Amino acid sequence: MKKTLLAGTYTEQGSRGIYRFGFEDGILSEAELFAEIQDPKYICTNGKLTATVGTWDGRSGCAVLDENGQIIDRALFEDGVSCYITWAGDRLYCANYHAGHFTVLEYRDRHLEVIRTVEIREKAGCHQVIVTDDRILVPCLFLDAVKVFDHDLNELPQITFPDGTGPRHGIMTKDGKHLYLASELSNELFEIETENWTIQRHMSVLPDGKTHLKDTAAIRLSEDEKTLYVSTRTLDVVSVIDIETFTLKQCVSCGGSHPRDIYRLGQWLLSANRFSDTVCCFALHEDGTIGEMTGKTDIIQAVSLDVTE
Repeated sequence: MKKTLLAGTYTEQGSRGIYRFGFEDGILSEAELFAEIQDPKYICTNGKLTATVGTWDGRSGCAVLDENGQIIDRALFEDGVSCYITWAGDRLYCANYHAGHFTVLEYRDRHLEVIRTVEIREKAGCHQVIVTDDRILVPCLFLDAVKVFDHDLNELPQITFPDGTGPRHGIMTKDGKHLYLASELSNELFEIETENWTIQRHMSVLPDGKTHLKDTAAIRLSEDEKTLYVSTRTLDVVSVIDIETFTLKQCVSCGGSHPRDIYRLGQWLLSANRFSDTVCCFALHEDGTIGEMTGKTDIIQAVSLDVTE
């Protein structure tokens, strides 16, 4: 398998923006600068297009880049940079952790237009936007809730979690029947059924059932939807969870420090380790557990990963 990946970064420690590197059968090539942008800390791709958050001339917002890393268009709509961005059809959604809002934009005919910014609460900890067929879900870390909206941005009943949970990132199953969500503050995994949006099961993602050590971050789902992968930055580990039994199969080193993002690519798993300035690649066993490290590339303050065509 041969792929090209992009890494978003923080730029205060010497990084210059978004970096591009190659992947071939578990080996990572040396990274090169793809686009010079201030704090493109989250990126997402859509074919040959890349969307990124960032800051330009003292204002923050997002931009759409072509396959050469050149800006097609950008929209500046906030004072501080968002922490998350995702595509859904011809729309982009950004979540701003500190400001406590999310923004909906439309990208059409090579033009970005802000549709609306939805204010939730300052310092709500809005960490992600998950778009389903009929809902928009916004995990809010400091509200211990996932705020829910319809596609017209009318607010619906929220999903509430125990105090101190800190919901961060979630991922939907292909059939849309379940949402799996990782909590940053309590180090837990929640299974939520989407007919009534209720929590069915929850568990610690750490050995011995430990919770509330903080800093659980990314969550990824295997292609066959049998295995979940969750990173925890405090302990520099990646946890492997069997979905059917809802048990922890493995918890191993991320190969560096502060695994801000992880990314499954076929029979390999990549970890963006922010504080060790590396992206590491691991082989996966047939049962989904993590094996030996097969590759590594240096990227300063790497915090998000995606594949590009």
